[in-house]
Amino acid sequence: MHSHKISCLFLLFWACVADFSPELEWEDVEADYEPELNIMGILSGDTLVTSFVRVHRTLRVDEAADTLMRDTIFGNVVPYYASRFVIRDAHVTVSNSTKDYTFQFNKSVEDDGREDLYEAYVYNGEDLNLQPGEKWTLSVTTPGGLTATGETIVPPLPQLNKEQLPDSFNTSQTMDIFWAAQPDNYQLVNVRNYQSYFFYDDYDTEEGKIYDSCGFWQELVVSPGDTVWTYRRDICEGAVSTGETNDYETEDYLLINLMSMDSNYHNYFLKYGGDGEDEEFSSLFLGQGGSGRSFGIKGGIGIFGSIGFDRHYLPITR
Repeated sequence: MHSHKISCLFLLFWACVADFSPELEWEDVEADYEPELNIMGILSGDTLVTSFVRVHRTLRVDEAADTLMRDTIFGNVVPYYASRFVIRDAHVTVSNSTKDYTFQFNKSVEDDGREDLYEAYVYNGEDLNLQPGEKWTLSVTTPGGLTATGETIVPPLPQLNKEQLPDSFNTSQTMDIFWAAQPDNYQLVNVRNYQSYFFYDDYDTEEGKIYDSCGFWQELVVSPGDTVWTYRRDICEGAVSTGETNDYETEDYLLINLMSMDSNYHNYFLKYGGDGEDEEFSSLFLGQGGSGRSFGIKGGIGIFGSIGFDRHYLPITR
């Protein structure tokens, strides 16, 4: 009987607590904010690197992130969800004050070698010829009334001193890489090996794969005026596979890439965009972020920059 009374008191207490619990209600969040353009535009003077412009916009707090769209694939209408951040019907033009170049929206990767530029605007002609020191401008307008402009000064062409490079690279030795100084521009030197770059899906340290990536992939930000870097393959665990069990050639090459960049590119990606230096930096790929920064862009956030390339390759010996 005593136990029964305790149980009743407990149930009565719990019922009282439940009766006095506050009801939860949703509260609409309102903000006086108008969307703006979020742009990533990179012009390249290299034939192997495609110039592109990505056009996103920020969203109001009451907008959904996705929208339902339809496309025709092999004669069939297929519905799918697509990001509202991406603007697919903008008018995008770049100019060198002599000619205007209209960029077209690249919405499909079928039979297109530019898979990385899916849902970006690209120029489909072959006469986009950047010259060092030229000023290029960007103009973006949308049917919804958003506009933005951009400006970049093409950096000098980078120049590797290939005469001072050896005929091959031995993995047990060091190698000095020389290039022409650029007193007013930052550069970036990147070294990788051929097999890992072109056969990435088969690249592993397991037996039967092509090569162990250990130590080959390295890069260095080159400050204005610097002209040399001593490179060596890092020492780490894991042996280099012979590659005898795969279908690819076992011969490998060291790829040396030197990239010059304008100040917009350097500030966006290196000075303020790396290693978490600025947590309020907005994301161009997600279309959302913090307060946002503008480098070479007016009327929106993002970047309009330009880059140049020089490259060389060496056989790898062991």
